[in-house]
Amino acid sequence: MKKLISSLLLAGLSGMVAAAPSGPEAAGIIVKYKQSSQNQLARQAASLPRGQALPARPTDFSQRTQQVQSITGLPLQFDHQMGTGAYVFNSGKPMSASQARALSQRIKQQDPSVEYAEPNFIKKANFVPPSPNYAALQWDMQDSASQPGSLNLPAAWDITQGQGVTVAVLDTGYRPHKDLLPSLLQPGYNFVSSPAEARLPIGPDGKTARQANAQDQGDWHADNECGQGVAGQPSSWHGTHVAGTIAAAGGAGQGLTGVAPQAKLLPLRVLGRCGGTDADIADAMLWAVGGAVPGLPANANPARVISMSLGGAQPCTQTYRDVIQQVATRNGIVVVAAGNAMRNTRDFAPASCPGVITVAANGMNGGIASYSNYGAMVAVTAPGGDWLGKDPGIISTFNDGKTTPGNDSYGPDRGTSMAAPHVSGLVALMLAVNPKLDWRATRKLLIQTSRTPAAACEGCSAGLVDAAAAVKAAQAYR
Repeated sequence: MKKLISSLLLAGLSGMVAAAPSGPEAAGIIVKYKQSSQNQLARQAASLPRGQALPARPTDFSQRTQQVQSITGLPLQFDHQMGTGAYVFNSGKPMSASQARALSQRIKQQDPSVEYAEPNFIKKANFVPPSPNYAALQWDMQDSASQPGSLNLPAAWDITQGQGVTVAVLDTGYRPHKDLLPSLLQPGYNFVSSPAEARLPIGPDGKTARQANAQDQGDWHADNECGQGVAGQPSSWHGTHVAGTIAAAGGAGQGLTGVAPQAKLLPLRVLGRCGGTDADIADAMLWAVGGAVPGLPANANPARVISMSLGGAQPCTQTYRDVIQQVATRNGIVVVAAGNAMRNTRDFAPASCPGVITVAANGMNGGIASYSNYGAMVAVTAPGGDWLGKDPGIISTFNDGKTTPGNDSYGPDRGTSMAAPHVSGLVALMLAVNPKLDWRATRKLLIQTSRTPAAACEGCSAGLVDAAAAVKAAQAYR
């Protein structure tokens, strides 16, 4: 399993952290003050001239920074205000999870104006290296009678192909693959704050790399570049593979077809060279559904579905609880990969967060994949491929560049990262026939229409998703 173990490489705090800590890491602290809210930001945004963005720095950021530094005894620096109203304070070098938790607790205890304080954990995408055996057949898109582990799509496509629905893909960004171009809402947006992580110059705000450019610049890294003992990896083009599963357009007998080939893809880059932070991911989630984020222009193409093939081995934080609740108020539906660690999903975020649809992976035989996380927090299971027997993995859009972008290609990958976009595409099909569905109704219908696994599937929760049954149930739902 290829891992991107993230570290935030900003201007350093000499002596604060002697070496990159092992285990979970944090880029700093997220602090939500009681008087700061998304509603206030929305009112401020509404009062500005059209096209003018909210300032990324609130008027009290200097006072708040001094207060946080006084409480913690560390030179934490204010970075930006999030769309939720929370303030982001960066450490400059990765902090251990225990250190970040202790500092967060101290801030909450000593400042009565704080609603919550918590680590700004650094998330990673989980990857399984592609097999050298290329298979052109998309077994995952077939009917269940011929392929027991498939999504059972043909009968669903007779009803809809996802017209009128936008899916936000929060990942490593995208390559303009020919199979994706008809679906892409370009240029998307880069949320990876650090220019070094994003491999992009500083953006229009003159401070971070955030800008209207979600193209994947490559997430390759050398040995030890993303933490001590972390081996180097070539570029994964993970976001391009995920996007193809959701909405590759195919056509004319060439290329591949995604689950919802007529849906639109909104690419939001949240994972860079060594991963991405909770703060950047949460801002992208809120912006995806039309929420105001300080320093950013309004999103002209709000999405109904948010697809997240990423996570980390920490329980759900208040930052994610907060932003997921706000996404739900804007009718957004969040689909998350369960994780590839063969563990209970309750220990992973954002997969364990309330208000999301968590997806485990099954192989071509219909059994739960050998690597997949599992447990009661998993809603359903979807095709992710496996290493067993002749399972070829999930074939989707790729790029042949080892580091920097090369040419369009196709290839297999395996993981819950591949399972989640199958469900994201299916949710787009369901919304196309019934736009009134919210996340609760969508999750309920996916569970109710799931089918019994054809092979041993302990941990599959409700069962394997059935696209045809789910779309028909969505049509009839009132």
